[in-house]
Amino acid sequence: CCAAIDRLIETERTPEILQLSGGEPTLHPEFDAIADYACNAPIDLIMVNTNGIRIANDDAFLDGLAARRQRMEVYLQFDGFDDDGCRTLRGESLVAAKLRAVERLGEAGVRTILVVTMQPGVNLAQTGRLVDFAVERPWITGVSFQPACYVGRRLTPADLETRVTFPDVIHAVAEQSAYGWRTADFSPLPCAHPNAHTLAYAYRSGGNLLPLARFIDLDRHLDLLSGRITFNRERARELIAVYLERQACGERGCSPSGAGLPNRAAVAEGREHEPLALEFLEKALRAELAPSDVFRITTTSFMDAYNFDLRQLIKSCVHQILPSGHIVPFSAYNLFYRHGQTPLPALSRHAANV
Repeated sequence: CCAAIDRLIETERTPEILQLSGGEPTLHPEFDAIADYACNAPIDLIMVNTNGIRIANDDAFLDGLAARRQRMEVYLQFDGFDDDGCRTLRGESLVAAKLRAVERLGEAGVRTILVVTMQPGVNLAQTGRLVDFAVERPWITGVSFQPACYVGRRLTPADLETRVTFPDVIHAVAEQSAYGWRTADFSPLPCAHPNAHTLAYAYRSGGNLLPLARFIDLDRHLDLLSGRITFNRERARELIAVYLERQACGERGCSPSGAGLPNRAAVAEGREHEPLALEFLEKALRAELAPSDVFRITTTSFMDAYNFDLRQLIKSCVHQILPSGHIVPFSAYNLFYRHGQTPLPALSRHAANV
């Protein structure tokens, strides 16, 4: 695992995110050593992809996560609120344990993303409730919806006919959430194919939520995201400063004194949004945005043999690091390489240094 981390740094220099996954990574006998090695590496954020069972029951393990909370967040599998759906997706009743894990993570101050596998007839009707549940817990910084990907589990023709797609998720969020999300609040992730990832950001303050798309033209300025989904305070300050400079002076920029808060009438659509929008911009420019201030919803559409698209694969920005040192697109790994059915060429020394 440490060699794989070294390989990632060799190729990416300063990766944005490294996700420790499995299987169930929290059961790895060397988890603490691997987590420490990753946290000490030049990587912006370490994610632990987990079912949450150990977090729900193991105080010492939770203490270890809390000690790394400045460098690490938990990517918690959380598919809904009823045990029937959980049994369908996970084979057993786990809702109580997952709810306990969520609250314990909050008590420990560990940032958390809820990760929802979307299965037809199982949890699409709970989409809005899942978002609202997350919004109301400040340590939960977002929800990641992942339509079910058929790579080894049961498959019936009905599954293929009714499979959940990312537009289904976006419409469900807009229709079901109590916080007034709209489909127009979502944009594609710039580094990927438009069918692969969508995301929406919102400012969260005092029980209120304001999607950033209501007062920032994200579609026109997607280049500012540069394929990233996480931003520390200084990075957020830089992005907002550049955005405001463009608003004041045009996209070619102007003198350093030309940027500042925009005219109040232009800052948001509708006067009711103005105070929150200005509050967000002011906090961003002072580099005071906390992780709990920004909430995000993402959709990720991994591919299987039934929806494979080479164009999407070529633009993939989620990769698997193999023990051999190869770094391959995640969907390609599941389809071609997981079981060793497709041989990989040996890495040349030149390739290893790319």
